[in-house]
Amino acid sequence: MICPGIREASLGEAISVEDMRAIEANSVWWGVSLGKAMENAGRAIVDAIECIYGDVKGKRVAVFAGRGGNGGDGIVAARHLASRGSIVSVHLLWDPQLTTHPDTRDNLKYILQSASIKVYTPGSRGWLELSGEDIVIDAILGVGVRGPIRSPVRDALRVFNESSAFRVAVDIPTGLDPDTGIAAEGTARADITVTMHKPKRGLFIDHGPMYAGKVYVADIGFPTEAELYAGPGDVIARIPVRPRDAYKGLGGRVLVIGGSQSYVGAPIIACRAAAFSGADLVYLAAPQHIAFQAASANPFFIPVVRGPLEEFIETLKGFIERAHAIIYGPGMGLTEETRRLLEVLLELAKGKNLVIDADALKILAEKKAKLWPEVVLTPHRGEAGMLLGERVDPLRVDPLPLAKKIAESYNATVIVKAPVDAICSPDGRCRLNKTGHPAMAVGGTGDALTGVIASFIARRLALGLQVDTLNSVAAAAYITGRAGELAVEEKGETITPLDVVDKIQQAIREAREIIKIGG
Repeated sequence: MICPGIREASLGEAISVEDMRAIEANSVWWGVSLGKAMENAGRAIVDAIECIYGDVKGKRVAVFAGRGGNGGDGIVAARHLASRGSIVSVHLLWDPQLTTHPDTRDNLKYILQSASIKVYTPGSRGWLELSGEDIVIDAILGVGVRGPIRSPVRDALRVFNESSAFRVAVDIPTGLDPDTGIAAEGTARADITVTMHKPKRGLFIDHGPMYAGKVYVADIGFPTEAELYAGPGDVIARIPVRPRDAYKGLGGRVLVIGGSQSYVGAPIIACRAAAFSGADLVYLAAPQHIAFQAASANPFFIPVVRGPLEEFIETLKGFIERAHAIIYGPGMGLTEETRRLLEVLLELAKGKNLVIDADALKILAEKKAKLWPEVVLTPHRGEAGMLLGERVDPLRVDPLPLAKKIAESYNATVIVKAPVDAICSPDGRCRLNKTGHPAMAVGGTGDALTGVIASFIARRLALGLQVDTLNSVAAAAYITGRAGELAVEEKGETITPLDVVDKIQQAIREAREIIKIGG
């Protein structure tokens, strides 16, 4: 069966709700509004019904619509059904004044005035009553559902499930957890589910197949760039905001191991970037002349004096256990002690989230150690060639193949810093980031990126959230690059790494204000 814009779904392409939120917001950043996507979704629902069920002309269709984006998709579908000759009724689950999604409100205005669509509001005569419908559509909650189903949703789903009509779910059956596939009591049982852009994992696992029926994917016009390139959606969806009942430490703990007699500033930049991007506690393990002076100038640093190696290793064990994310390398220099310390760290921090930067990359290139996917390597193009043992022209080489090869060779996540950053994980997935400015090509901006990466990872771990290292690095690359752009906008092309760090908070705030996704 060929249905233009509609295809059968498979588990292999399924994504999480977090992924979908990121793609939605990134699509807006690329210029595709949620209103346009809603229009495309509503039309796609009707196209799928016509392709699978048959001609809808003269058919009686009831749409159960919620007050968020899922309800908006159903309301747009109602309009398209009416234009194709269906006899359509829309049963709203809440008073129209309580509609939460702005695009849903806009589409609701039309059907409330329409002569061709009958709208039932809660408690009105005929509400949730069916009379020989041929098709019923669940556009109530979609991916927004969590926990038990309560009235009026429970009442609507009882009518939906008892109907002998052709039952259609929009995006995901209401009541089915889109990530786990666990169904709440009373979940919608559909003959088909038309899911948007990509299928959700819950449609294929646990209870999902029993409730979703046949699953079809609708193309709603999201650009491919919204998934490939890092954007504000990666911040909105993937970097958690501080909960109202937050306490110290819930923003994450970052340990920075760096600094030497010759290199003082690099670990300080990394620490400031970690703090300014949201980490609650930042530990700086550095020689005494750096640790105490840095903490004096930055009272939010916690100094850990790096003394004789064997004593420091014993001290380090407790901080490694305490930290959510660890940075090793900024300003360390190349000595036998730093080489030995990296060996010890790779043993003590095995399996933990570790960011390796600067001189530590040179040591790693000597050892060619196999790492683990939670390790992040942050080379520029020249360092990337060094890690691979290849001579590369930094001005000509494509960073993406380098990132892929390093990720595979070292079994680690890698970002190769370039005008367009390439980020790859050892499982073969890759992202790109296009934010940034040539003025950032100065010493220290890489240390800022390292701090943001560690902070973003730590913030998720502190809240007990799973970390997809690839996407956390992508979000950090976007924010650091955008902070650099903001610094250049204010100060011109002669910026310092601290100018970039000082704009991190503005970049995060800007990202969160780009889009407010409705339910």
